[in-house]
Amino acid sequence: MKNLPVTSLTGRNSRGFSLLELMVVIFIIGLLSGAAALTLPSKDGGALLQEQRYKLIGNIRSARAEAVFSGRSLGLAWEQQRGQFYVLTAQGWEIIQQGVLAKELILDERVSSLISVAGEPIKSTVEDSKDKETTPQILFLGDGQISPFEWRLSAEGAESLVLDEQLSIEP
Repeated sequence: MKNLPVTSLTGRNSRGFSLLELMVVIFIIGLLSGAAALTLPSKDGGALLQEQRYKLIGNIRSARAEAVFSGRSLGLAWEQQRGQFYVLTAQGWEIIQQGVLAKELILDERVSSLISVAGEPIKSTVEDSKDKETTPQILFLGDGQISPFEWRLSAEGAESLVLDEQLSIEP
């Protein structure tokens, strides 16, 4: 007995998949991959510290480059988990309002940091009034120099990382 080819209601051979079948399979694959991504573990302390360190180094390198290209002095004022870049003008230190450096730097809340400038830990300044002039702790001069600092990042379950004015990325 000879097998006849399977035909659809329209009388054509039905080989392959219909668009609806393909869409259902793609939808199921999407659901499964989404569920798998949600069950992945979050970053451990070491990976989080590396990410935060790379973020800080990138921003500090940008500030140094901007100071060199513009020929102006820039600074980073840091308070607890956040920092802001400033530019030195004839009126004093002013917050940078435009460009990459205008965005406030914020560390992840799971990371603690300790900054020492010229061997002294920076003191936390409480802003009692808006009239008080802010002076950045880390300075970037137009000739490429950066004030000597050591920035220690630590997180639970990980060995602390240190970055300094050399801005080197060591494994």
